[in-house]
Amino acid sequence: MLSMREIPDPEGQRLVDEIIEYSGYKGRVGRVLISDLNVNSVQKAIGDIKSNAEFLPISMSALGRAVFDYVYGMNLTRVCSLVAQELGHQGVLSVGRVQTAILGMVVTRYRANKKHIKEPFYDVFAVCNINNQEYKFKFSPTKELINKYPDKFDDKNRIIDEMFAKQVAAFADQQQGEITFAENKINKQQAALPFSLSSLQREASRVYGIAIDKTLEITQQLREKFHLITYNRTDCSYLPVGHHDLAPQLLKTIGKLIPELQPSIDIANPSIKHKAYNDKKISAHHAIEPTESSMANLNDLTKEQRLVYELICRKYTALFLPPCEKAVSKVELTVKNVFVFKTSNSKEIKKGWKSIFNKDGDVTEDDDEQDKQSDLSESGSGDLTQLQTGQLLQIDHTPLKQGWTTPPALYNMDTLLLDMNNAAKYIVDPRLRQILIDRDKDSQQNGGIGTPATQASILKTLFERPFIKISKKNIIPTDIGEEFFDALPDFATQVDLTAYWQEKMNLLSKGTITIQQFQDQVDQFVTKAVHTVKEKGLKISSSDRVFYACPKCKKQLRFFAKYKFWNCSGYPDCDAKYPDIAGRPDLNAKPKPKAEVTDFDCPKCNKNKLTKRKNTKGYWYSCAGYPKCKSAFNLNNGELVEIIFNKKTTSKPRKNS
Repeated sequence: MLSMREIPDPEGQRLVDEIIEYSGYKGRVGRVLISDLNVNSVQKAIGDIKSNAEFLPISMSALGRAVFDYVYGMNLTRVCSLVAQELGHQGVLSVGRVQTAILGMVVTRYRANKKHIKEPFYDVFAVCNINNQEYKFKFSPTKELINKYPDKFDDKNRIIDEMFAKQVAAFADQQQGEITFAENKINKQQAALPFSLSSLQREASRVYGIAIDKTLEITQQLREKFHLITYNRTDCSYLPVGHHDLAPQLLKTIGKLIPELQPSIDIANPSIKHKAYNDKKISAHHAIEPTESSMANLNDLTKEQRLVYELICRKYTALFLPPCEKAVSKVELTVKNVFVFKTSNSKEIKKGWKSIFNKDGDVTEDDDEQDKQSDLSESGSGDLTQLQTGQLLQIDHTPLKQGWTTPPALYNMDTLLLDMNNAAKYIVDPRLRQILIDRDKDSQQNGGIGTPATQASILKTLFERPFIKISKKNIIPTDIGEEFFDALPDFATQVDLTAYWQEKMNLLSKGTITIQQFQDQVDQFVTKAVHTVKEKGLKISSSDRVFYACPKCKKQLRFFAKYKFWNCSGYPDCDAKYPDIAGRPDLNAKPKPKAEVTDFDCPKCNKNKLTKRKNTKGYWYSCAGYPKCKSAFNLNNGELVEIIFNKKTTSKPRKNS
């Protein structure tokens, strides 16, 4: 039985299986699991060839996913679009298992932000003075206290009852507290893991404002055209253990191509073995990594290509830099064995790997200063390292500080991608939630929807429909996006749908049900969903829009925004067509005259007559058998001269022989 980390990409497995099935091959098939092109790794994989039959379960799972997404997406999109068109809406209302769930996340977050009513909460502090040094502890309710008075606290364990807060303050005021916990230690933090595609997209978007689909395109170019990075469409952030030996050469290459990083490379230690080197965490592909290729000229890269490449190189170089070190102090003060007050402080004593990101990475000096100020404001000016367990402190006063709840922040590209990779948290049913989390075990997702390779295209579709838009760097729904969200059945806009069908796919991969049984269940579900939409309709304000009737047959006219014209929804029975004027059809426009059929036979096909047409330069002739015959001619001195159309150059006449 294959372990979870021996399982390759399901879609890749299915792709090859379909070719084998289509060819009708019935012989033996072996599967070589190569996730690393290192010579030793390839030789090891070839020596451990597995029977392709062992991978049938994941192949069936991938087939099931494809079947559901196709049948569900095609049918729900069509029925919603047609029902909406009857109400006067123009365009496609697309539905997808992942796409519409993302729309649901954006709309839900947007409405929670706009409808938020700020509520007060109260922090209680115990302030002590020792040798002219002030120590400030904040009240931290125990689980027992929260369970005893649940209506006094919010979901973040903050006091929401002012009178209760005053009672806590009065209870502790002028009392003597005992330090029941005191800890001082040095925290050493290693650099973050290398990039997966998703984490790189988030970083490039946040730091440089590069769209996620653009980042995907750039990494494809960096890999295929310039050979500067390894496989880019990966959801893994770990590297093969065998790649650790490549560090000296890779760092040398980075220093040669990006001189700005040489100071960091000079202090890098290639012998450091970061936790990123872990074969057990790698399945189909490893994290994005620079290559040894030093032949590339970075002057050939665009600005955005260079920025993305530098991000990858900075993240890789950081693996071999010293850890960031912080002195962390935590102290707890207990009053009369009832109430607990806590304080903490941290101070960076060695920047380590963070120094490589000061300029344009995810950690800056300004961020650190803000963290320090925040810590100091909560703990007072006293040195926490001087406090010891068992020490008694006199509480001088217990001030209250009123705060206000804030709405959930609107999504930006970074936070939306993060939530897409952790979407299971929005599933109410704990059993379904766990199904998605278990599926993503040991991957960069934690119950996510979409894959790093598909998320960019899905978001692009949502923007183009348009269901969502960018407003001051925030992602919010459009009017039609909100209307569509409200009009759809609840299941269509929830992450639960993915978890529900993942459970079905798990049964399929285990052989509990056959692919035919799975498809029958999909058909039943989609048929019911289609009938629900048809019977209940879609309540969208598009029904209030102007309905333009075809002057010829009285059916509805449809607008094609891309080509700026209107045509009859009864096409091909009715071929009425009108130009667009400021969003409405010009019903008085004169139709273009039909081409005049001449007595000339088409010399190209010898089957049809030539038609006479007119453009700005005069008359020309084309075959009446178009599109089967696409020949065209000019008439020069009574002789037909063929027009040769070339997309890259202007058309040139060629004498007909």
